[in-house]
Amino acid sequence: MLRTKIHIALSSIGLVLGVSAFICFCIVYANIEAGMWALLSGINAGLALMLHCHYLKESLHVNFSRKSLQYIGDIGIIGFVAGGALMIFYIFLEIYYQTDVTPIETSIIIRLVWSFMMTKWGIMLYWTTKKYLKTYNDHQLFSENPNIEET
Repeated sequence: MLRTKIHIALSSIGLVLGVSAFICFCIVYANIEAGMWALLSGINAGLALMLHCHYLKESLHVNFSRKSLQYIGDIGIIGFVAGGALMIFYIFLEIYYQTDVTPIETSIIIRLVWSFMMTKWGIMLYWTTKKYLKTYNDHQLFSENPNIEET
């Protein structure tokens, strides 16, 4: 359970930083791309946080079916692939143009950092769903359900 609490803390930090970076980059600095990658990173961290909290409260099996966990894992894979492609693209742009971090409005490095964070949280979300899918036991799903009456 300590490991799950550590994952909850890290996912909370990822969620807060992603949403606050979205607000900061989109509103204050007008770097819309970096703000969007930060928001998508925060969404992936928030989904991982939700799964960890349900697992800690032992309500994961009640609230999520295997299929819904697989769909959440697919969201993580999409975030991983999109973030990885963006990261490669921004690395190419940074090597080609050799820009500075400032001005923040046009900084490629900040976009690169948040595309990396999107890649990281995407793979973490996928890994989390795969880890929790292993806790499902198909043989016990319907045999111990008190709401199903035997006829």
